[in-house]
Amino acid sequence: MDLVKNRFTEMLLDANRIAAAAFKCWVFRPGMQFNSPRKWWGDCGPRDFPHEGVDFCLYEDCSGQVHRLDEKTRIPVMADGVVRAVFKDYLGQALIVEHDDLKGGGPYLSIYAHTRPREGLRRGHAVRAGDIIATIADTRHSKAKILPHLHLSIGRPSPDLVYENFVWNIMRDPGRVTLLNPMDAIDGPWRTFDTEDMDGAGL
Repeated sequence: MDLVKNRFTEMLLDANRIAAAAFKCWVFRPGMQFNSPRKWWGDCGPRDFPHEGVDFCLYEDCSGQVHRLDEKTRIPVMADGVVRAVFKDYLGQALIVEHDDLKGGGPYLSIYAHTRPREGLRRGHAVRAGDIIATIADTRHSKAKILPHLHLSIGRPSPDLVYENFVWNIMRDPGRVTLLNPMDAIDGPWRTFDTEDMDGAGL
């Protein structure tokens, strides 16, 4: 179930006028990565379910400074595809885009959650790699007091998956979606925060 590496990081930097030469890597707090059993906000306690994707929120520049994505961040779609669903999630809205797999392993899904979809974007719309499909939702006033971020999931749909009335729990059902680690497809380098990093960044 290998996925083709894509230019998602490059396209996101370009869409938001972040100089590629200044970008060093994505940085993740414990709890932001795929299958993590713990939260990265609040009390950092256990999640009800392992994390279904990766939370993109922070990146480091070449001088060592850590920056946050915010609600103005424009989100590109990672590959050509078709929008299959748009639904409300816990912090905004989520979009499901179905893609052909260049390696011949069948279609796969990219799911962009906690967003504000582009005006006029609807189910059935075809999109091309790099098209802006959303911005990050403003989560600062949520009950969780969580930083604005992009939740990205990738998965293989079952042949009989129905996209009408799609909700978050369907993504957790391995009989309908086989979740994969998004970092296996993302081109950008990354590292994890340690405690000192988090304290220094005021996170």
